Amino acid sequence: MELDELKATWQALDRRMQQSNAIQLQLFKDGRFKNMRAGLRPLFWGQIVQILFGILTILIGVAFWSRHVDVAHLFVTGLILHVYGVLAIITAGMTLGKIRSIDYSAPVLSIQKQVASVRRVYVGSGVVVGHSWWLMWIPFAVVVFDYLGVDIVTVAPGFIGISVGIGIAGLLAMWGFHRWASSPRRPKFGQRYAEALSGGSLRRAQRVLDEVKQFETE
Repeated sequence: MELDELKATWQALDRRMQQSNAIQLQLFKDGRFKNMRAGLRPLFWGQIVQILFGILTILIGVAFWSRHVDVAHLFVTGLILHVYGVLAIITAGMTLGKIRSIDYSAPVLSIQKQVASVRRVYVGSGVVVGHSWWLMWIPFAVVVFDYLGVDIVTVAPGFIGISVGIGIAGLLAMWGFHRWASSPRRPKFGQRYAEALSGGSLRRAQRVLDEVKQFETE
């Protein structure tokens, strides 16, 4: 066999190997990304539940403030619930939009950035809807007492004041812990804390991306 023929044969073999490797990589990615989509479903449905919760909160808020337009503190209570419900829907909708916009055909680095964007919006949603519950349970309690025939704000103003104080203290404690946990002096703990905030679905998605990235480099 002449040198040119040998070189052409090796080039053909190399192309076949590259094609085979590309096919194996694509099959691996397709399988892992299928698992990644499935792993994100709990997060997806969690946002649907939050939207339903937001709708219910809006309905309660509107029904409440519309019944108490002549009582300032009860009217404001209803408005607070109304706004809280709207925020719950908006933040959940933003997270859903980010999840649905993930392009699984993009390079791994690009998908990692998209998942990081989902994480930022989801954590922000948790701050708005979840952490604010330190205070938001109070207007819900006012509504419950009102339906029982008791204006708790008028009957027991001290209860409201103490509850607000405890709520503010709880928020400050959480803010202080967040700053402590996110300090550069505790990088490992900070990483675990950030992972805990992101939720199980996003942690599993990140592990899938790490596996695909490692497979690409092997």
